[in-house]
Amino acid sequence: MFLDLKLKNYAKGCLPSDHREKTCFLERQNKKLINLEKYLLDENSTLDADKIQNDIFPMISADVFLSHSHSDQDGAIEIALALEQMGLTAFVDSCVWGFADDLLRKIDNKFCIPKGWRNYSYDLRNRTTTNVHLILSSALQGMIDESELFVFLESGNSVKLGEYVNKPEYLSSPWIHSELMFASRVRRKERKRVSSATEDFEIRKAEASTEIGFAFNVPESTKSIDFSDFAVWLKEFPRFSKVGGNVPPSVPGLDHLDRLYRRLGVDNKKLSMPRWGT
Repeated sequence: MFLDLKLKNYAKGCLPSDHREKTCFLERQNKKLINLEKYLLDENSTLDADKIQNDIFPMISADVFLSHSHSDQDGAIEIALALEQMGLTAFVDSCVWGFADDLLRKIDNKFCIPKGWRNYSYDLRNRTTTNVHLILSSALQGMIDESELFVFLESGNSVKLGEYVNKPEYLSSPWIHSELMFASRVRRKERKRVSSATEDFEIRKAEASTEIGFAFNVPESTKSIDFSDFAVWLKEFPRFSKVGGNVPPSVPGLDHLDRLYRRLGVDNKKLSMPRWGT
């Protein structure tokens, strides 16, 4: 990862919204089915964690990783679509949660109801939930590490203000907290240099719900920008979108990312390497 960024004061309405495009975005992997049996190493109860991660949460080298509250998924998809129009790949983090829940439900139905019981065993469910969530967390951290820019959408849905005495700011989601903590500590790498066209990837549909609230301290991001300014940067892209020769289609988007980095005050020395080379 090259840089982590917080979008302050996120609010809907700053970007054009196309319901059909957002629906298509969510449906790209909606046909995926979770077949529990293919992850079993034997007939009984051993699950292959590597196969689960590689199949359900494959490593995707996204240009931009979008971290957000599930309540802001619609807006995160709007941002992802705007980035895709630049030729950039954008990953919306909530788009893997639904598959984790589908898998966990099938595991629990098979392994967590002891013989003669009608309900799940509390202890068994704790074990299965912990392991599946560890697989998901590991996959998400791998995606953050491989992305160039990590973006956190700060909004009233993701951050709870003034809810707790003497604690002015909390996160309401453990996943967001985990992603922000990892993004603040992950190794920093050079910006991407393109020598061939970036491969396409598919985004997964997700569903998430919260029935009990938790509070986590908000880790600091390296850079921050008001969402209205970020939206202006997104809309500026068409002026720079023309390329010629054999330049891969992702290069204009990567060049536009550099314009964002300059807005954020990133050292020019870190931006000196050309994005495209043979």
